[in-house]
Amino acid sequence: MTRVATTWEAHNAVIAMLGYGDRIVATTRIARSMPVFRKFVPSIVNASLAGTGGSAGVNVEEMMALRPDVLFVTDMLPPAKKEQLAQAGIAVAAFRANSIDAIVERTLITGEIFGGEAHDIAKRYAAYFENNRRRVRERLEKIPEGKRLKVYLASGAPLTTSGRPSLNQDWMDLGGAINVAENWFQGRSNASGTAILENVVASNPDAIIAMRARDVETIRNSPQWSMIKAVREGRVYVNPRGMFWWCRETSEEALQFLWVAKLLYPDAFADIDMAAETRAFYKDFYRIDLSDDEIRDFLSPTE
Repeated sequence: MTRVATTWEAHNAVIAMLGYGDRIVATTRIARSMPVFRKFVPSIVNASLAGTGGSAGVNVEEMMALRPDVLFVTDMLPPAKKEQLAQAGIAVAAFRANSIDAIVERTLITGEIFGGEAHDIAKRYAAYFENNRRRVRERLEKIPEGKRLKVYLASGAPLTTSGRPSLNQDWMDLGGAINVAENWFQGRSNASGTAILENVVASNPDAIIAMRARDVETIRNSPQWSMIKAVREGRVYVNPRGMFWWCRETSEEALQFLWVAKLLYPDAFADIDMAAETRAFYKDFYRIDLSDDEIRDFLSPTE
């Protein structure tokens, strides 16, 4: 298999982990512009745009011109486009999304599709992921429910967040965080949306995690957020980002809930060194030797 395409931002990181990053011939605008991805998979800058707006926006004409061996999409691909691609002889691998278990499942199936060493990497990854779950679970079992910390997630903008069910809820569950927005979007298929600031203030989270550094600064410096416990106590954090944001659909999600648990409960996770964990993960799964500066930038992004 020599030609791979995807309209799924974070799946580019899975493809790269499995050793096929340099075979991506069509990708997304965001993935093509990610600084770390560009650094470690330089050929991504030459990839065409597979479309706009996720799987629903796949450019069928571009795919027919490029003729990839496989196109990876979410299961939101419209049936009419799937049929057009099938008639053109383009294999489509469509996966469910927005859950922790779906990431491991999708990585294993992608490994099977690629075969050979990629399949071996995918199986090792699934075992590593499960081991991290175990490591975190064992330590969290010693922390009473009444001592668990409340967390608000700013997912792309200060007032954009997620509840249950969602990938964000899953990693907060695994990391021992009580998501203050858990029940805010009941009835919505993706359990996410715009929060009401008054609700965030009333929930008074112990910690706030933001996807983007600029949102951390906005929250820290806004008088409207200043009465929240997390802001008063300086517990507003930017989420790590490597090939993609760890909190999203990337294979780097295996580190996300470990980072969250260490962040919230440092005493219970005193034996966990996130710099060492990060170094080992990218070495073992991405074949990348990160410098100390790169690890610092991954764990504390400034953009």
